[in-house]
Amino acid sequence: MAQTILYYPNININDGQWLRNALLYWDNISSIVPYDNYGDLSPELLYLQDSRIYEPIYPQDLFYSEYADDFCKAIVNRISRYEKGQDKNFSMAGAVKVRIRKEKICAPALHTLIHYRKLPPELLNYFTDKKYIKDYNTDGWMEIDAKIAQIYMRTLAEYSIKCSDKDIVLGTDKVKSSREIYSNFTSHKTESQCCKINILKCLPQPSLDTSFEEILDFKSARKDELNAFRIKIRELERNIYRSESIEEIKHHENSFIEGWKNCSSDYYKVLKDSNIKFVLGNLSTLVALPFVGTLITEHIGQNFSDAVQTSGPLLQMAINYIDYKDKINPNKSDGGFAYIMNARKSGLIQL
Repeated sequence: MAQTILYYPNININDGQWLRNALLYWDNISSIVPYDNYGDLSPELLYLQDSRIYEPIYPQDLFYSEYADDFCKAIVNRISRYEKGQDKNFSMAGAVKVRIRKEKICAPALHTLIHYRKLPPELLNYFTDKKYIKDYNTDGWMEIDAKIAQIYMRTLAEYSIKCSDKDIVLGTDKVKSSREIYSNFTSHKTESQCCKINILKCLPQPSLDTSFEEILDFKSARKDELNAFRIKIRELERNIYRSESIEEIKHHENSFIEGWKNCSSDYYKVLKDSNIKFVLGNLSTLVALPFVGTLITEHIGQNFSDAVQTSGPLLQMAINYIDYKDKINPNKSDGGFAYIMNARKSGLIQL
């Protein structure tokens, strides 16, 4: 199955570096777009859409899915916690107004869906009744409280990932954006354990003066070499997921490092031979860690392996407790489900 990365939190992807990274290492790129034939996609996304690489995700697909009822309930519950000051990710202080497309909140079809399926009260009316939103009837735009918009958009992204029939993961260039959806758990439970993997300063990422055409040509001409490199990372994720102890994770860590040296050296050469200019950046990912029946309390929030030294730092892993249960796509349960890519910051990216 083709692998899709969903950019969060914006429609258009302003970071040219991130977009090039995603184009090279994923089969498809997505972002959440209000409706079909949306007219404000960036030239870059329009080009990638014509190339069948970029695929918009529409809220209406969620509104008609089996997750629609849960989505509406989640919005109401989260806003209720926000109002009571119980949501650690949001504060009532300093609320401002932002603009949001009406179709992202409630298309006319959503009203019908709520009526016939006996879902909770229609969200647009709910927002209006709570005085979080004002409709000025100006080209579909409404004014909405910024904190409410943030709650809404992170919930929309979360449920769009869940209801998709694609092999889809969250991607961003911002730590804060990743934490909005996959926040730290205050209580440590076995089912919330995950492994944070940081691959440091050794992931080749196309430079900004590398064109999309050059990247697509490279993916076509050197498909086997690229897939061999990508598989190394996917295998590490799957092996971590299937591990049953810290010792087993360390074994897979050492195996990955041994294999990475030769694989990355060959891959760097392929890039250079293809005249693809690249920089070495970081990749951070979160991987579910079932450890059925085992709670690794001694490693809470701590690195259990030091950054491994080769010619420089390469790999670091730690146990985290993340609120990810029931948020990830079922097709991604055995692999990474949240990615941060950044080539311009030195050192370790902290999730």
